[in-house]
Amino acid sequence: MKEIKEIKSVSIVPFTLMSSSISAVIGLIYALILIIVLGVVAVFLPSTASTILGILLTLAVAIIIIFPVGSFLLSILSSFLLALVYNLLVPRVGGIKLEMLDMKEIISMPVIPLSLMLSAVYTILTFLIMLIVAPLMMLIIQGAAIAAVSTSSAVSELGGLGALGIIGIILMIILTPIVVFIITFVYSALFALLYNFLAPKMGGIRLKFSSVKDNLFEIRKIKPVPLALILAMVTTILNFLFSIPQIVMYFAVGEPLVAVGYLLSDTVGYFIIIFITYAIMTLLYNFLRPKIGGVELELE
Repeated sequence: MKEIKEIKSVSIVPFTLMSSSISAVIGLIYALILIIVLGVVAVFLPSTASTILGILLTLAVAIIIIFPVGSFLLSILSSFLLALVYNLLVPRVGGIKLEMLDMKEIISMPVIPLSLMLSAVYTILTFLIMLIVAPLMMLIIQGAAIAAVSTSSAVSELGGLGALGIIGIILMIILTPIVVFIITFVYSALFALLYNFLAPKMGGIRLKFSSVKDNLFEIRKIKPVPLALILAMVTTILNFLFSIPQIVMYFAVGEPLVAVGYLLSDTVGYFIIIFITYAIMTLLYNFLRPKIGGVELELE
């Protein structure tokens, strides 16, 4: 039976814990890949390059610690804010809606609810980030500008630089979230349209829910291949569409080989990487859920 479910809220703690745990493991995987690359580089170094070998060893130790821990901590903050902002916005703009088949497969995503919610969430998060980043960037720019002017003219320039700094901060805090809202809305709308077009043909995301209480459901299991396949396909098509101007430019300047290489990397290469990434993340979710609990959604 087909029915449309609205995500009324996301349980913050389970969502944050699962997201940060997956991010930590992905960070560890990236760290191991980089260490392997560094090891290959070290093999080809001459035996006399002991200093470089020492640096590579130190870098490897730092990477294996920094990547997982950094990914975990950053994900805690971002996941917590994401779920919190979503829950606060639902009563005002409405939650994301999913058309589901027997509560097992997402067969479509209504375009406007998805686009509006995602663009609103990321706009607010961007605004919060800009409140911190914009003043810091303006201070750095002002410091560089003051250092560049001569000592005699520095005093006369300070007033103008201060005014420009304030204007720059205001513009970054206001314009950046607006740009993020527009880009996110367009991208989300295209994503939903492509998903709705492809899901009936290749299958949608398949989930297994269990009831926690009332309208609260836990995602107990996610099938890796269906999720990775359709998300990789949708994002690859979108990536290709946004890459068309670059590909056309390479052909226009007489570099067809570069254009073909760029096209292949943006389609075949991108698809493989995204498919593997989503498949690993889904497998990690299924592995971690019995140990730390799954994501809980309030559905109506």
